[in-house]
Amino acid sequence: MARINDFMTKIDLSELREYILRHGTTVPYRRGSDLCRKGEVCRNVGIVKSGYFKFTSIASDGEECVTGFTFKDEIVTDYVCSFLSNRPSFTSITAGSDATVLQVPISAIREHLKEHHPGFVAETSSVLLREAYSRYIDLHTLTPEERYNELCKRDKCDLREVALQEIASFLTISRRQLHRIRNGR
Repeated sequence: MARINDFMTKIDLSELREYILRHGTTVPYRRGSDLCRKGEVCRNVGIVKSGYFKFTSIASDGEECVTGFTFKDEIVTDYVCSFLSNRPSFTSITAGSDATVLQVPISAIREHLKEHHPGFVAETSSVLLREAYSRYIDLHTLTPEERYNELCKRDKCDLREVALQEIASFLTISRRQLHRIRNGR
């Protein structure tokens, strides 16, 4: 199963990380505040120093759907739309807990990468497509329990701070079903 943000382990992000570490500004986010809202172009990219962020969208029935997470020491931004193509995000990126991010403007890092790593956007796009396809296949071929177990294996992931409803939403199962899975049925 493709783990959340698995693409980050398959792309050399050292140039991106170094730039953020050298030029970043520490920005606090209160639980529930947005780094980016659905329908808006995300303007920043950063490294999560504390807390976590969830990527959400709203279903036709009005329910919040969690489509991803970013945890401590991971890079947070809207890669697919805003970072790669300067388009509005398909999701909101919201602090799931009080969080701190070392961040820089996407426009600045995009210029830096053009000069120092011109193939970055093409590499990233290719890996993101493979990850998205893998996650799509996993939704059809793995059981909810298998998807939960894969989520639990994730490095640097402390699911104790994530609300059960958020985990259930990400796994596309009910909270009750998640409770049964966690309790061994």
